[in-house]
Amino acid sequence: MSIALPKITYTPIGSGSVSTLEFQRPARFVAAYNRAAARHDNVSTAGAKETVVERVDEFLELTLERVSQGSDVDAWDTFMQNALQGVEFNYFPDQDQPDFTTFTLEDTDWLAEYRSLGEFTFRVRFRKAV
Repeated sequence: MSIALPKITYTPIGSGSVSTLEFQRPARFVAAYNRAAARHDNVSTAGAKETVVERVDEFLELTLERVSQGSDVDAWDTFMQNALQGVEFNYFPDQDQPDFTTFTLEDTDWLAEYRSLGEFTFRVRFRKAV
């Protein structure tokens, strides 16, 4: 069984053509589901509970433990320069399959930290676009 490698497609700011970021290694610690509700709960003095739901957001969090120095981390940097400015992108869990979900970057900063010689690590949090 081979490991599916994801990819991201996006249109850089000021460009009309689509760019592709192909993962060189799979992400780690990816949750099956990650949802957060924006809601307000109120319990009356009689004990009755009232819940008002504004929305339920869906997220995708990825941990990239080993991103190589050179073209791999440079490709991530190019993508993040656009994602940090709010560019929507399509995330394909398997780069060989047509299924994707459109996201925006939830994070407002990005730090590709030193992991080991020639390798970096970082986490990203994506919000499903509505």
